[in-house]
Amino acid sequence: MHGVHASSIVRGRYWRLKQHGRRPINIPNLLTVLRLLLVPPMALCLIAGDLTRAGIIFAVAAATDAIDGWIARRWHSVTTFGRLMDPVADKLLVGTAVALLWWTGLLPGWFALVVAAREGFVLAAGVWARVRGHADELEPGPFGKAGNAAQMVLVALILLPLPGVLKTPLLLQALMIAASFLMLVSAARYVRRWIRARRETDA
Repeated sequence: MHGVHASSIVRGRYWRLKQHGRRPINIPNLLTVLRLLLVPPMALCLIAGDLTRAGIIFAVAAATDAIDGWIARRWHSVTTFGRLMDPVADKLLVGTAVALLWWTGLLPGWFALVVAAREGFVLAAGVWARVRGHADELEPGPFGKAGNAAQMVLVALILLPLPGVLKTPLLLQALMIAASFLMLVSAARYVRRWIRARRETDA
């Protein structure tokens, strides 16, 4: 009888955590953790000059980003951990790849600077928003998501051994310009929402 009672308590706590979005372990969160764990081996392969292996690791990590988001929305399994760590994992993955591709001379400095400036600001603003209770107001918007997707496609095209028609300088340049435009628009929207949130906090 005591065992049944204890089991009921555990089950009740489990479902309360799930209902409040704090379930500690689920598939989207595990995929986010996997994406974080794939960053170091990808970086080591890039440093070693093994672009193909780095590209495969990057592609797998990028795929987890699409899959975990779909699962979280489809099965209503969005958690506090996922909302916090999913964008961090994306920034580490893409930021590391862009920085090392610039270091190896495969991406221009201006593009790496745009990525670093935008992501640095968004990360700082996100931390501030969560500390001040304005996290919902600085959720990633469509321009930010599209810019991140464009960066992932760009990195994958550079790293993976794809047909030459997909790796022409014109196409890569167009992707860099498109990604930069989307990131700058996204940053401007973040600035506007951040200023509004600060005014509400100071009021």
